[in-house]
Amino acid sequence: MQSEKLIDLPLYMRVSREKTNGVVYTPLWIVELILNKVGYEKSIIGKKIVDPACGEGNFLIVIVKRLLQQCKKDGFLSNEIKKTLHESIYGFEIDKDAIVRCKINLDNIAESFGIQGVKWNILNYDSLDKIRTEKYFNYFDYVVGNPPYVRIQHLGEVRRRKIQRDWSFCVSGSTDIYIAFFELGLNLLNERGRLGYITPNTYFRTETAKSLRYYLVANNLIKEIVDFKHYQVFDNATTYSAITILDANWKKVKFLYYEGGKENIQLVDEIEYSNINHNIWILSSNDNLKRIKEIENKGIALGKIAKIHVGVTTLADEFYIFKDPIIRGNKAVIKLKDGREYLIERDMLRPIVKASVLKVANENQNRYIIFPYKKISGKHVIIPEVEFKKAYPDTYAYFSAIKQRLQLRDKGELDSKEWYAFGRSQGLDTSWGRKILVPPLGLKPNFIVWEKEEYTFYAGYCIKFDGDLHWLAKQLNSKDMEFYIKHVARDYQNGYKSYAKSFITNFGIVGYKEKSNEDLPIFISSDF
Repeated sequence: MQSEKLIDLPLYMRVSREKTNGVVYTPLWIVELILNKVGYEKSIIGKKIVDPACGEGNFLIVIVKRLLQQCKKDGFLSNEIKKTLHESIYGFEIDKDAIVRCKINLDNIAESFGIQGVKWNILNYDSLDKIRTEKYFNYFDYVVGNPPYVRIQHLGEVRRRKIQRDWSFCVSGSTDIYIAFFELGLNLLNERGRLGYITPNTYFRTETAKSLRYYLVANNLIKEIVDFKHYQVFDNATTYSAITILDANWKKVKFLYYEGGKENIQLVDEIEYSNINHNIWILSSNDNLKRIKEIENKGIALGKIAKIHVGVTTLADEFYIFKDPIIRGNKAVIKLKDGREYLIERDMLRPIVKASVLKVANENQNRYIIFPYKKISGKHVIIPEVEFKKAYPDTYAYFSAIKQRLQLRDKGELDSKEWYAFGRSQGLDTSWGRKILVPPLGLKPNFIVWEKEEYTFYAGYCIKFDGDLHWLAKQLNSKDMEFYIKHVARDYQNGYKSYAKSFITNFGIVGYKEKSNEDLPIFISSDF
């Protein structure tokens, strides 16, 4: 009865259930596409293939079916087929329960071809444990799969340190373990092997994946990339995905680059390796890449003449930011979403603008933020609790009423020892004054000059510039910027693009002549 329950719906069609180790079930069309692109279609007898994070067998089910069809076509006897399945197909999986289900599913496929009693090489391995997997290095003709997506900081300290020690692509930063699976997969391949993974496309740009990008480009390993951009591959997870096909024997100066979704994957171009930089991969047609370089080189980079910052970050905006508080002399009444009302000191409030919804310059949003900080030597510092309780008893009483909720922010790992401080210290000093505001996401450039110096801001970015803000905003709202962001920035759903500082900082500004290029420092804040 257990096996009947497992196969009442084909495994690879059950995409609504998430695996506990950071992987979602891969749709059948993705499995088929990856296998086709690595060449696991014909003449596969004697070829060894592995899914190093096989789960319940999404990839292996299709692999077994293809190999059985080939064996039957070539007239193999049952014992020969069983031997071929045993010697050719491998799966590694950390979850013992998933292995049980995987073997049941593979048995059901084999039995549908009249084959029983296969000894499957589905191994209970932590694939990133080098001691266990090293014996299979340089062993496989194909490595395929959907590696788990788990930020390394979410792992236990022992496992996290071991991964950082064993896998050179993960040595530094808050990386994701799917990056380690790229390194593992390349090690598992033999000298003519091919790898096909579906992963987040974030590795194109993140600082923590820089060593991976460098290695792939330096060794000319990329055969094909399919970037799904904002198209959602998985029904039950918001993930911006890409298929990466690597070939240990590629050694060509170009690779094929595709974009699209399930029904409309289109070849964009054969991208020349010389047109991409390992610092950040910008993937587009060669003509677009040339224009991007022209835009960047036509003037001085924005990041060299201006400072780019994020706004204040409370990690609990609904408890700090309020529209239309009722002012009563030196007091103010704030109202929470659940209807509760509290009295606080008027002096605790500062005007704030929400950049993500800003439509026109200096519009009145009537938003205020509770700002429990004071200025010392030009810097904002949190008001100590004893002083805060005495000077602002009403606001302190309000924060005390929601203390438990505030302490839940980011698992208590705030940038301040005081529990009522903002979740992050970024923007405390850099968000005030005249500035250009831009939302974090947009369909088109929307850089707005904000003249009201007493306002701070959140939910977006600001650009600080010593010159004419209106002159600068005009260049930033140009067709060149629209084109640049379209091809450089990260994609989000419904065609929205990111306007994060990492995507706008290299945009070329024409006509800035106050200083020579040599004298211009790069002003990029460390804010995130």
